[in-house]
Order: sequence, then C-alpha cells, then structure tokens
Amino acid sequence: MLVLGVDSGGAKTICAMVDEKLEVLGAGMAGPSNYHVVGVEQAKKNVGLAIKRACSVAGLRRKRFDIGCFGMGGLNTERDREIISNFVKSLGVSKEYEIVNDVVVAYYAVTLGKPGVGVVAGAGSIAYGADSRGTNATVSGWGWLIGDEGSAFYIARKALMHATKAVDGRASSTKLVELAKKHFGISRFDDIITAVYHDLARPKNIASFAELVSGAAQDGDEAAEKILTDAGKELALSAETAARKVGITDQPIIIGGVGGVWQSSIVWGVFKDELKKKLPRVTFREPIEFPVVGALVMGLSKKGIKISEKDADELENGIRLKLKSKK
Repeated sequence: MLVLGVDSGGAKTICAMVDEKLEVLGAGMAGPSNYHVVGVEQAKKNVGLAIKRACSVAGLRRKRFDIGCFGMGGLNTERDREIISNFVKSLGVSKEYEIVNDVVVAYYAVTLGKPGVGVVAGAGSIAYGADSRGTNATVSGWGWLIGDEGSAFYIARKALMHATKAVDGRASSTKLVELAKKHFGISRFDDIITAVYHDLARPKNIASFAELVSGAAQDGDEAAEKILTDAGKELALSAETAARKVGITDQPIIIGGVGGVWQSSIVWGVFKDELKKKLPRVTFREPIEFPVVGALVMGLSKKGIKISEKDADELENGIRLKLKSKK
C-alpha cells in the first residue's frame, strides 16, 4: 500500500509518500500552489512537480497511489473545492482522494486526529479544531487583505505601518525602518510606496519581511517585540475560539501549530501563556516543521492504520532526510 501526502500553501508545496510499514519512501518540494496566489495552472504545475520530485527520490515511476491526501491552501468555499478538486484529480495520481484545506492536515499533524486544535501560521493564518465525534470548526483564514491575524503578512504589515509612523515622527524610533529598506531593496524609505504597491508580484513578498521583524524583536526592538506579542495573542484567540466552537474547552486537548511564524519564540511563548489562562487541560505539541506529515497520518488513518506520536515524529524525520537527500 502506498499513501501520498501533499501540503499546499502560498509559499511552497511539499509532497511525501509512505508505505504500510510507515517507511517514508520519498519527499519533494516545489513552489506555491494556493491558486488564489499563483493561479490555477501554476498551482497544478507545482503540485505535480512536488509529486514528481518525491517519486524521483523514491525511485518510483509515475503511478497511482492507493490514497492521496491533499491539504490545499485557499480551499475555503464550495467554488474553491470544485476548482481545486478538478485540477488535483486531473493529475491522475491516486485511486482515492481526500482533498481538504491545509489547516486540516495541520490539525492531523498536531493532534493525530485526537481532540484539539491545529493552527497554521505561515504567510496566512487559520485554525481548525475538532472533537472526538468529528464536530469541527475553522476560525480565521480570511486572507491577507481582511484577515489572517497573527500571520507573517500580518506581522510584516504591522511592522511597515510602525516604520512609516516612525519616519513621520508619530511613533518611537525602530530598527524596522532600516530593515525595511534592506528587505525591499530601496535606499530611501520614501520609495517604500513604489516597492510595496507597484514592484511586488504577490503578497507573500511582503510577508517574507516578517523574518527580519522577528530578528529585530530578538535584538530587543520594542516595536518589533510588541508586534510579535500581538501576533501570539491573535493566534491564541483563534485557537481558543475553535476549541470553544466545538465544545472542548474543558476537556484534555492538544494544541500546536505549523508554519514559519512559530519559529519565533516570542510568538510561541505568548500563544501558550494566553491559552493556559483559558484552557486548563491543554497539552501543547511543539511546532511541526513539515505539516505534510498530517496528510500522511490522515491517509494512513483512512486505511485503518493508527499512528502514535512516536510514529509521527519518525515520519517527520524521514521527510526531513528525504528532502535533504535531494539538495
């Protein structure tokens, strides 16, 4: 039996494949495949490329898997489901398909299907909670323009807003001004308008500024620290709301996250502190590096194979090694 897992997002696409013995056979990476960000054709191309690269690492010729679980960024509406299902199934890689929002595979990566909440905090942000009966709820994920609080885009946008205020004299001085000039390749901060509104191809190019904001916070920049603290609080609010909507706030539950924002110790620390105040029986799982492991867990579970936390850790390590072997 062969299980295919895909984690699709606005920054990259990762594919992994495993057999019934829980051996990771191959893993591959390609560019973004959220069709809202790159369009349908490019999204399809990048999903196909990630699968092709994983098959190459595994030494497999193109074939159909027993089940393919696809966690797809941008799958929010029935229209999204139709569009994404059509281009995923047109690849013809699996006998059976599970196509869900990427936050669902994040949930499986964190909880292994047990009651709890998984929170994606990458270029965008979204939370998904579920109980033991299958009742579930999704919170946030409204996109970079009107939502995605706590995401990399949120952090970058807040940082740029503070930088503009600092330049005007409306806010305290901050390293964020010079860091923005460096990140966006401008010599005068006045050129940030052209850089942001005209020269950037996609919102993710703004979101990538969040990494420098995190570095500034670690160096003690007060404005950056506050932005990351606020991001942690927003992500905690999303997780708590998801837990409340499915009625598991007073139960033993598992909460964790996936995505680059969790690399910030400030965000992760604030997130945990906020939730400990409101969810007395919560257990935290450390941030997951490769959420595609959740797609594999989901697929294996559909085929009747239960996964322990140790198994999941070994799957993630296997994915890490396979991705490194291709570099």
